[in-house]
Amino acid sequence: MKKLVLLIISVFVFISCGKELETVTVKSDTSELLNAPADSVYTEIDPAQDDFVHIRFGEIAAIESLDPLFASSNSEWRVMNLIYEGLTGLNSSGNPSPALAKRWEVNTDSTQFTFHLRTDVYFHDSPAFENGSGRRFVASDVRYAFERMADNDVPDFTANHFGDIRGFVAYHSEQTLVKNPDKRAFNTIEGLKIRNDSTVVFFLNKPSSDFLERLAHPMASIYAKESVPAGNGLIQKAAGTGRFAFIKKEGNAHLLTQNKAYRGFTPKINRLDIVSGLEEKDLYQELARKNLDALIEVGSSTLMSVTDSTGTLLDSFTKTFQLNQTSTHSDYSFFYNQNSGQRASVNELISNADLENLLPLSVMGTVTTNMVGSADGAEPDSSRQLVITQTVHPFEVFFLDRLATRATSMDFSFSMNASFALYDDISLTTRPYPETEKFLSWKSPVYILSSPAISGISITHEPWNISLVSVNKTGGSE
Repeated sequence: MKKLVLLIISVFVFISCGKELETVTVKSDTSELLNAPADSVYTEIDPAQDDFVHIRFGEIAAIESLDPLFASSNSEWRVMNLIYEGLTGLNSSGNPSPALAKRWEVNTDSTQFTFHLRTDVYFHDSPAFENGSGRRFVASDVRYAFERMADNDVPDFTANHFGDIRGFVAYHSEQTLVKNPDKRAFNTIEGLKIRNDSTVVFFLNKPSSDFLERLAHPMASIYAKESVPAGNGLIQKAAGTGRFAFIKKEGNAHLLTQNKAYRGFTPKINRLDIVSGLEEKDLYQELARKNLDALIEVGSSTLMSVTDSTGTLLDSFTKTFQLNQTSTHSDYSFFYNQNSGQRASVNELISNADLENLLPLSVMGTVTTNMVGSADGAEPDSSRQLVITQTVHPFEVFFLDRLATRATSMDFSFSMNASFALYDDISLTTRPYPETEKFLSWKSPVYILSSPAISGISITHEPWNISLVSVNKTGGSE
């Protein structure tokens, strides 16, 4: 039996005329139409005040930046969901609702979407702006965000979600393949039209029933172009329009404050610290020491430590913590590299390793597998060395540790490469790169472990859709 090799590296690098318009959404409720003052700013309240509420969350995955296009985990998307907004959001039923777009029209075959934007929204004050004051959100900000999705300097994963916008693939391909800007033929996306400062129209190549839902995902967040560093670097000093404004990063914590200019209801939280980048055991210790108020998306090892086989909090922890299972789950997927030539080996692993029962507790979710390619006539691979691209996500590492043990028991070697990149010598990956095929999916329920003093944290419909509008902290004054 070959020796198990699992390398964990700590570095993370991570239009033509439209058809008749028919479907019209309703406007937001009256409270959401209140105007924000033109000179609105966020101001931190003095912590000495009796009503100052300071909440501290721990996130399981590292928040590497505040850039929606570089996010690769629900931890990152959750913080972006607090800072930014998209054209649409999700309502309490999980359906698309107005956000930066106050209303929209959709033509009869769902290929043309006309969005009427709010004119009372301002970006948060930020050092990204020359005078520090946030400016008004306008339609050109939408165009900038979508054109940047297709840029050569950002990951392709978000672009792949919006390839049905007319001309998007052509624009993206040219940005990627034609390195000399002077030789590019397209200077914009054909199917994204700006009629005026408050009207944006999308034209799609084919009917889409989920376009509004896709626009609600944090990957489609709208941000001020001034916040993007020169050379199209990663956003670190966010300038969004959401309920919370970014203050600064302090060690492993992103510090946010309430956006008082936000329309409608805002959480009764003056300061929100989101801690990430710590080992799972260290996050747990910070919660136990009351340096954190809650752990969002509890890690697998922590869940095994504080619950019984049914997922019920152990008696020894009931006075210290409360555990809530949300209605959502995270989907951790694993992909086969079609260019690796190891189809037979991967299918052997799928067939004989009982991967569906790899998780130690049923409350950790479900695992499903799919054979890759066609098994007919497949010859055994000469190599039994399975290699996966680098990952540092705690859930993926937890699962791969167990997968590696199972693979080794079948006389495979299993190792993790130092690189996140996919090439022919790599068998598997955790990212949907071109020419890969999903062979395994783990649907992991999202649990929140918190102090008994905290209530009202809500994650619904999607694992990134966190709401803090009902959060209450008893004895929460500092």
